[in-house]
Amino acid sequence: MSHAWSPHWRAVSPLFAPLLPLPANLCSPTDWPDCAELNRHAAARGLVNALGLPICFIPDGTVSPEQNYEARIYHTGQVATRTHNWHDYFNALAWLSWPRSKAALNALHLRAGISAQRNRARDALTMLDESGVVVACADPALGQHLIQAEWTTLFVTRRQAVQAAMGFYLIGHSLYEKALSAYPAMTGKCTLLPVSADFFALDMAAQLAQLDAALALRLLNQPPHSPAEYAPLPLFGIPGISADSEQPAFYANSQIFRSRRITAVQS
Repeated sequence: MSHAWSPHWRAVSPLFAPLLPLPANLCSPTDWPDCAELNRHAAARGLVNALGLPICFIPDGTVSPEQNYEARIYHTGQVATRTHNWHDYFNALAWLSWPRSKAALNALHLRAGISAQRNRARDALTMLDESGVVVACADPALGQHLIQAEWTTLFVTRRQAVQAAMGFYLIGHSLYEKALSAYPAMTGKCTLLPVSADFFALDMAAQLAQLDAALALRLLNQPPHSPAEYAPLPLFGIPGISADSEQPAFYANSQIFRSRRITAVQS
């Protein structure tokens, strides 16, 4: 991935829609935002961790390598951030867009136990943090089609229902990085959140605030135990993401739209 700055990244893909409510000066026309700029926005939004400590983005080279990344966030509020780096830039934007959920994920890492060998619970938390997609769903039947990987039924037969009663919101910062050069097999790991039918009449900022609160609550009350709990979602299958999704035959590509063995799924 090129580390050259581009101020036009938000126009590259509809997958960036959840980041559009963020202030325009986080997308400078000339250079990367530095930690000071990120911290101004974090303070303005009142970002805090699970202990109520202010979230502060600090240059990665200034932190002690002895302290674990997640432990540092939990105990100090400091998020080690590499400058001129898309991955860490999108992580900061995810904190600004999903503050409660990010704080909950961090707290759960500590609850699961920080050690040299990451356990299955922490693998699940990392998967959501890096590759997560929050799926707002006002029709439980559609959610079941997604969980069962019934792609043609979901995205072809019931396409209009999906467009009216489902919304797809990236939380994983690795997915945002990949979206800069999106490709047909690009896949997220999704968690379904029930919403009312009028949810989709809200603007994006209000939708995100509601989803962030709901996801944080679910994480703390029902923490994941395994990455298998998150259903895979080929992102190019979402209506409107790519021209490919306008062709029913696209969903017959079994290299992208695979069947799956069902385990307990977050829904």
